[in-house]
Amino acid sequence: MKKALPFLPAALYYGLIFFLSSRPLKLDVSLPNFDKLAHGAAYGLLGFLLAFGFFKLLRFSLKTKQGGVILTGVILGILDEIHQIFVPGRTPDPLDVAADAVGIVLGLILFRLIFQKKLPEKSN
Repeated sequence: MKKALPFLPAALYYGLIFFLSSRPLKLDVSLPNFDKLAHGAAYGLLGFLLAFGFFKLLRFSLKTKQGGVILTGVILGILDEIHQIFVPGRTPDPLDVAADAVGIVLGLILFRLIFQKKLPEKSN
């Protein structure tokens, strides 16, 4: 169980995302595509936190870790959009998943920029 601790921040944060998307949301923001920017920002943090878990815990190649972060983040974004089908006042949007994916990748890039020197190219 202790080994899974690096993923705890990402799991808790995704729980917050899931909780907030369980509520009807009425934002009157005049900024075009504000919701896509919000998705990108929210999932950017999730991508950063997922990268922390994948890079701290798993001993795979760099490409495998990065792929795991992206795949996991996109799947979580898709699951959240499916979940919104059942929430009154919310509607799923494939463009939200695209914004989520962009955010995940940006969060991963930020993680790599911050921790680049500490990351081995491949751990065995």
